[in-house]
Amino acid sequence: MKLRRTAHAVTLAAVVAALSACGGGSDDAATSDAVGWDAAEPCTLADDATLAPLLTAGAGEGTATDSPERRACTWGKPEALNTVTITTTSAPEPVDPLRTIDVGGLEGRALAESKYQCILEVTTDAGTLSIETKFGLDATANPDTSCDRSVPLAEHALTQLKWA
Repeated sequence: MKLRRTAHAVTLAAVVAALSACGGGSDDAATSDAVGWDAAEPCTLADDATLAPLLTAGAGEGTATDSPERRACTWGKPEALNTVTITTTSAPEPVDPLRTIDVGGLEGRALAESKYQCILEVTTDAGTLSIETKFGLDATANPDTSCDRSVPLAEHALTQLKWA
C-alpha cells in the first residue's frame, strides 16, 4: 500500500513538472521571438499607412540615425517641423511621465505632450520603444494634438518587434 502511494506521488510530481515545463516553454518561445532593441531596424517599423495620420507633408524615406545606445529612424520634413522618429534603446528615459496611455495592453508613457510635439515611450523586457512626433503646421489645423495620435504607430511597431 505504501509503495502504491509513493509510486502515485512520484507519478503526480512528474506530471506536474511536465506541465510546468510546457507552460514555461511557451513564454520562453515568445520571448525568444522578440527582436532585441539593438537588433531592431527602426526604418522597417513604420509604413505609409501608420505614418500618414502624423505627417502632413508625406513620409518619404526613413533616415537611420543610430548611436551605440540607441537605434533610430526619422521620417518627414524637418524644415516643416513635421517629423516622426522611432527609437529603440535598452532602458526608458529616467523622467516622470505626464500621463500614461494604453498601447496595445502595455503601459505607454507620455514624456512630452503639447500641440506641437509628443514623445511616447513603451518599455518591455526586450527594450524600450520611443516615438517622437513633431506635428508642425498640422498642429494649428488638427484639433487632436495629443499623444493619442501616436498610439496606432506604437502598436504597429511593437507588433513588428514582437514586443506586444
